[in-house]
Parts: sequence; structure tokens; C-alpha cells
Amino acid sequence: MNEKIDIDAGKTKNQLAVIRKAVFENLMEGFVPFPINRKACAEWAKGLDIPRNGNVILYTSYMYQLASLFRQYEGIVARVGRLAGVKPLSGIGRLIVRPDRAEMDRAGKILSGISSLLKEAGTDFSYLYDEEPYSGAILLELGMLQEFRSYGKKLSGFLESRGIRTVITVDPHTLNALSRLREMSLLGAEVKSYLEIIKLRPSNGRGNAYVLHDSCLYSRYLGMGGIIRKCLGDAGVELKEDEIVTGLRTSMCCGAPVGAVNRALSDRIAGMRVRSLKTVSENILVACPLCYQNLSKHSDRVADIMEVIA
Repeated sequence: MNEKIDIDAGKTKNQLAVIRKAVFENLMEGFVPFPINRKACAEWAKGLDIPRNGNVILYTSYMYQLASLFRQYEGIVARVGRLAGVKPLSGIGRLIVRPDRAEMDRAGKILSGISSLLKEAGTDFSYLYDEEPYSGAILLELGMLQEFRSYGKKLSGFLESRGIRTVITVDPHTLNALSRLREMSLLGAEVKSYLEIIKLRPSNGRGNAYVLHDSCLYSRYLGMGGIIRKCLGDAGVELKEDEIVTGLRTSMCCGAPVGAVNRALSDRIAGMRVRSLKTVSENILVACPLCYQNLSKHSDRVADIMEVIA
């Protein structure tokens, strides 16, 4: 746990400069951080009969669909900086940001599972399909507060124009970003996590005993660690705990947030975290798509909580 981690401050500063200009401009231009095939990202909802319009929406913010790309962000940003001199990413074309088909299929199963559990809980909701905007979470998490506020106003205006009163999120980064916008009085819509709504039975859970890697945002900043554990317990999932490895104040981050500017550092942190989790159980659960992407590179026994309860 005392491994030395080196940080290239100059490289990190350059990466942040590119993100600040290129990614922010792309968000302001088209509501997404980089060029994506929005229709492909909405394919998970095909055949589920989810209405397009309504005042309650299930909001993916593309986090599950594009999680593998967020992991590659450092490389994408570097290429944008070289190829475009920090132009908006929409000017680069679509060749650099295509998610893996298998990853998209996996994301689709998770999202359709969330949709099914919400319906079972009696919740009516709609989905924006290929019109869905990204939350802007990366701007907030990299400390770009002015840019986050500016984009937040644009995002809030879009949601208001659609008559949206309640947003149901599926990941901690989106929930945190929208919660901060509400604190800034920039967003009027109510914001909830699907985890606060779904109702589970012991028959939902399956598999062996697991150790839960807490998302820093969910458990430390949003106070949802207990809610996640209750959901897993209600589904009959056995969790193993350790006062250091899974303790709220002592557990480690997965390393994903820093990956936008320093992939090597992010990987080092992820490897350290997996090694600590394995001292509790070989079977690791996560509740965040970015946590999954980072930790699963160091173990083939990492699963999203939806993969064991849906």
C-alpha cells in the first residue's frame, strides 16, 4: 500500500488545457464530450417500449455506453491536441471514439436491467434516446467550475424545454454532477438514483460472496453506501467487509478520475485497489461504470451490481 506513484505535472497540465478547450467547446456545441453515434448508444432501449416524452426520465448520460472510451480519454485527448490544435472534437470526425461492441452489449444489458427493475417498482419514466445530453461531470471532477456552470445552464435549459421534472440517474458521476447543479440553483428538476427506487427480493441475487468496492462519489460524497448495501442485502447477495479495505474513511479510490490526464497513474491506483480487495474476496462488485473499467483490467472477477441482482 506504500507504493510510490510519480506524476508528470507538465503532461497533466497540458492534458487539462486540451480538455478545457476542446471538450468544453464540444459540449457547448453538441451536448457530448466527443463525437459519438447517439443512435447506437440508445439501442439498448429498442423493443422496451419506453416513451420518448414525459416529465420523468431515465438518464444514462452515456456513462455505461461510453465507459470504455472515458478510460481511453488520455489517449483521445492527446490525439485531439496533436491533430486539431485543440479544436472542438466535432471537427475531428468520428474515427477516434468508437466503443467496443462487446462493451456496448454489456452496457445495454445493465441499462435494460435497471429499466426492468424500475418498472417492477411501479415507476413510469421516459427516455430521450439519441437526444440525450451528457451531464458535464468531467468538467466538475477536473475542477473546471466556470465551464461546468456554463454548460450546466445549457443543460438545464434543455431539460426545462422538454418539461422534465424528475431525472433518474444510473451512475454516481451523473448523480453528483446534477446534485451540484441543484446546489448552484442551476437545475430545477428533482434528481434521484435508481438505487433509491428499485425494490428487490432475495430471488434477485445470485452468485458467491462478494466484496463491494465503494464508489467514492456514491459512498463518501452522496451518502449512498448504506443504500447500495441494502439493495444487495434485499437481493440476497452476501457481502464480505473489512474495516480497512471497505471502511468508508479508509477504502481507496479506483483511480478512474485521474485517467483523463494520466492513464499510467490511474492504472497504478487501480492495481493497488484490486490487490487490497482480493484480500477480502476474489469476487468484486462495483456500482459505477468507470470503477468497473478501471478495476476489471486487473481482475476478471469484477462485476457491476446489476449483473448479480437483475
